[in-house]
Amino acid sequence: MAAISLTDGVSVRGARRRKWWLVAIPIIPASMILGSWWFTEPLEDVPVEPPTPTVAATAAPMPLRERTAWPEGKVEGLAAKTLVLDILTDTSRRIDRMQGYTATFKKQERIEGRLYPEQTLAMKVRQQPFAIYFKFLSPKAGKEIVYAEGHHDNKVIAHEGDWTRRLVPRLKIDPNSALALANSRHPVTDAGLSKLAHKLIAFRKLDLEDPDAETILDRTTGADGRPRLRSVHLHKYENPSRPYIKVEVLYDPATGFPLQISSYDWPKSGEQGTPLLAERYTYENLAIDAPLTAIDFDPANPNYEFLRF
Repeated sequence: MAAISLTDGVSVRGARRRKWWLVAIPIIPASMILGSWWFTEPLEDVPVEPPTPTVAATAAPMPLRERTAWPEGKVEGLAAKTLVLDILTDTSRRIDRMQGYTATFKKQERIEGRLYPEQTLAMKVRQQPFAIYFKFLSPKAGKEIVYAEGHHDNKVIAHEGDWTRRLVPRLKIDPNSALALANSRHPVTDAGLSKLAHKLIAFRKLDLEDPDAETILDRTTGADGRPRLRSVHLHKYENPSRPYIKVEVLYDPATGFPLQISSYDWPKSGEQGTPLLAERYTYENLAIDAPLTAIDFDPANPNYEFLRF
């Protein structure tokens, strides 16, 4: 992304509060088409190869065991808060040194009270200047989204994968517009591992100063059966700086990269029971040595389907 991004992010209870690291371009309401760039100009970007990556950018990440060690058993309290912040700070630096990466990105979001089915997307990310490409794989395949900082007026270029594409073959829209966020909690410009890691660090710093914030570190197994490191973050009082009651983050044991984040909404007045899932973002098949070039983030790429009339 995934991109992606993990209690973390900004409170998103309602359409006007959606912002963080994801986007899905919706089926376009007719009333909104007239306000969008659907007869976009020809795409004439000339691909420019990025600078040759430095050794630091392409080197394999140092195994976690050679850095700050994740505990073998369960750790709570101040020790857990301090340790996870140290690990995330180191991890963020290494993520930021990467030239780019590809991944299979999965997301599931609750919007206006409805939990939508999980979506699976192919993802490409360039770190600097920031660029991202998504192709939706399931449950509805074919939609594509591309954003490249400094190109196309810093707008998202997107197209649907269903019959509506016959009416609107391609869109050019602001990533923070109501149209871009109609079926998503976060803009595409907030996607990716780097954005996720920086958000996590910001909230872990808040936890250090918050005696009511609980942090638990342990180990678990992911849905794919692989071992994962886990941090669980619980909050006692709802306020703008605490958008979720619970957040669970799963990390790769080898690199320390955050590969999944699940955030749970605060219960509404009178509600009882287990908190409801607000959003879950997962990175799979992460490849940090993918041979990405400028054409990977150009809608004129002949392998993409950003058509015009």
